[in-house]
Amino acid sequence: MLERELIYRGHHIMPTAVIYTAPQCPHSKKLKEYLDEQDISYEEKCILTNPETLQELFNLTKQKAVPVTAIGDDFFIGFDRRTERRIKRKMRD
Repeated sequence: MLERELIYRGHHIMPTAVIYTAPQCPHSKKLKEYLDEQDISYEEKCILTNPETLQELFNLTKQKAVPVTAIGDDFFIGFDRRTERRIKRKMRD
């Protein structure tokens, strides 16, 4: 899933996370702000701009709600303080 390279500050890097979002979703916005603050690289996939992305999300999680954060084989659904702690813990592993 995390096969695409990103260019970040002139360096090729592998994204640490893949996030599934929607433009008007306040939780998606807060998730991106959190990841940026924590300097966690991510690939963003918007479920509204590409129908295949919504199907991909459903195939992986059996749901269509956003935001979803994929780190390795783990999925974190939604974004709140609890999810924030779980993502932070996963990043330390």
